[in-house]
Amino acid sequence: MVKITRSPAPKLSQISKVDVPVTKAPATAVPSRAPSAASSMAAPVAAGKKAPSQQKVEQQVAALPEGATRQALMQVLSGALPASVVATAAEAIAGFSPAQQKELSALLSKAGLSAKASPRADAGAERAFLFKAIASGAKGATLKRLAEQIRGRPPTNQAFSFNPMSVMSTKRTANASPADAAAAKLKAAMDDIWGTDEAAVHEVLEGLDPALLPQVAERYEKLTSTPLREALDLELEGPDLKRALAALGRTVLAAPTGPAQAPAKTAAAAPVQAPAKAAATARTSAPDVQKNLDALQVTSKDEGVIKRGNAVEFNDIIPSNIARWKPSKVEIYTPLKKAVEARVKAHAAVAKATTEPAKQAAQAKLAAADAQVAAQGEKVKAWMKEHIGSNPGLLQADKAVKVAGDRVAALEKRHAKAKVPKDATQAEMLKQTQKADLDAAKAKLTEAQTHQKTLKDGLLARVAAYTPMVDVQQTRTDVTVGDTTVRMRDGRETAYTNSWSAVDGGAIEGDPVDNIATQLEKSGISEDRQKILASVSAREGTFSKVNTWDTGRVSWGFTQWTLGKDGNGTLADFMRDLKKDDPAQYEKHFGKYGLDIDSKGVVLTRGDGTVLKGLEAAEAIRTDVKLAAVFMAAGADPAMQQAQVHFASEGKISSIRNVQVPVVGKNAEGQPVKAKLQLKDVITSEYGNALMVDLAVNAGSGRRVAVAALEQYVKDKGVDPAKVKEWGPDAQKFVIKALEGASRRERVTFYSESGYSKEPDTFTD
Repeated sequence: MVKITRSPAPKLSQISKVDVPVTKAPATAVPSRAPSAASSMAAPVAAGKKAPSQQKVEQQVAALPEGATRQALMQVLSGALPASVVATAAEAIAGFSPAQQKELSALLSKAGLSAKASPRADAGAERAFLFKAIASGAKGATLKRLAEQIRGRPPTNQAFSFNPMSVMSTKRTANASPADAAAAKLKAAMDDIWGTDEAAVHEVLEGLDPALLPQVAERYEKLTSTPLREALDLELEGPDLKRALAALGRTVLAAPTGPAQAPAKTAAAAPVQAPAKAAATARTSAPDVQKNLDALQVTSKDEGVIKRGNAVEFNDIIPSNIARWKPSKVEIYTPLKKAVEARVKAHAAVAKATTEPAKQAAQAKLAAADAQVAAQGEKVKAWMKEHIGSNPGLLQADKAVKVAGDRVAALEKRHAKAKVPKDATQAEMLKQTQKADLDAAKAKLTEAQTHQKTLKDGLLARVAAYTPMVDVQQTRTDVTVGDTTVRMRDGRETAYTNSWSAVDGGAIEGDPVDNIATQLEKSGISEDRQKILASVSAREGTFSKVNTWDTGRVSWGFTQWTLGKDGNGTLADFMRDLKKDDPAQYEKHFGKYGLDIDSKGVVLTRGDGTVLKGLEAAEAIRTDVKLAAVFMAAGADPAMQQAQVHFASEGKISSIRNVQVPVVGKNAEGQPVKAKLQLKDVITSEYGNALMVDLAVNAGSGRRVAVAALEQYVKDKGVDPAKVKEWGPDAQKFVIKALEGASRRERVTFYSESGYSKEPDTFTD
């Protein structure tokens, strides 16, 4: 590789000027000879006979809609860019949505304009740059950002050193391991005709956990066949080289800046190697687990008794949350919560009143507040009575009654068809056998019905006795894990709280809300993915956020992965992935405290050697402030935050978009045809992807609902799967309607009002 500190711009004589509306053009910005007014912008300008490949590309460009884009492509084809690059760009542009093509035309028209709308001589170079970026995979929001970055700082300006190939590098590395992703970004930053992107090199090296640098160096050498240290010497100089070596030297002693030499057989000059995984994956013994847990510093403060709405009893009777319920669970409970909060304020006002008139007025307001709590409590009771059939215990009882009833019906049907023996004795024996079987089946049915009635009566009695307001003891607990202090409280009240002793909290420092955007931007995933995950996080929490008060048992992270009903939920998936890809990180944050994972779920080793698995382990973590603190502290580590982002991008977005859906449609001849589509073939809008991902995060049903809707659409409409691009936009509307119907209304409202486009092809992967 040869260092390029300044990239020569295409010569002005090779690039014709595209007319743009301007008020004044400085003389220095105008070519010495303007194009003839009679010349055609759509015609090639090169003289002489053209090569067949050149003619083929011209025909490809001419097939594009007439306008600024086609004109500019013809101009760069005259010499600013190779025909192969123009062909690739033209093919990509042909696949743009109408909105994207319109945006591109606007960007090309703005090329060469400063803040004062003055055209510059390097406008053609800017357009060539944009087409090269398009050929490398840029489009939509990414292309717009590039245009804004280069405007006023074209490739002729040494201060600008963007690498358009990094667009593709970002897409390729978005779901790679941190070390692989960093190595690929370094390669893209130092291996392009536009010159080295020094800023990108510094961002990668300085943003990495020092422990990862040896792995990055190893991966980079595998990618390029050049040691990273040697590549930095070749590509950087002066302060940039010194800064990069300082970042790399956080774990590796920098070698002299002279020519690269074979390392001497000393510890200081040893080649960079990835750390051995064997040491990182060594399992912590039970005594050491106890020792590590004992080292955690716990400070608790009694914050007294607080009046709360009775969310725990509410959720114990009706644990389920069905989106189609109207009003929804949150809609019926929230007014009660607010009424209790108002009652608490009214009670405080009574205590503060000093005069008799003031006391009487405060007492009247308190009485009104009590009445409001009672009224809202009655509404909650009526709602619970309406949905009592969703109680899990009653559902099981209903199922038992149905099974027993079906058994009785089946026996009666079989007996009616049975052939009665002619022999009287045998006939009597058959009759008695049938009667015994039927009596036993009916007895089981009666038993099941009795249990069903007893259970239902008991639930209805609990509803009738429901107390809308209760006293809750609240405790604040601070736990220091290593260098990180976390804070949690019990007694959290929401429409889904099912335990007053469960906790809710996160890191005191190192995980502010605005850190979400910072880590998303650092991750390298697309802007649309960043936007979706930021929106999900706004509804769920930050990287260190933990709650243990709902049916997820233990929920953690900025998209709230959960251990779920059996200890093997999405959080278990994250732990498995982390342990496989980064065992040292896993051991640092989880393994040393007895937290492990297997194929069936979470595993907890106690200090006394007791091992709990699955549901038992999840329940133990849920009620242990130290173990809850371990998860919170892990989420405050920047390396863990990046692991969360990449796992969310892959697990929450890619895994759903890439789902294959078996469909049965009809071909052009009307014959049934089977095919497999992917959800991303149809869900192409920002809004559709955002809603689908949110439903997957919040209710775990985004994939199922979208798949079922797409299958139904293809079947009902009888469309040809091979022509999905034709009917896809209409199918997307159908799927979105299904997703909206399955989502909680407040979440649909949130995404509808958050600026997500519903137009097809607006999501950039």
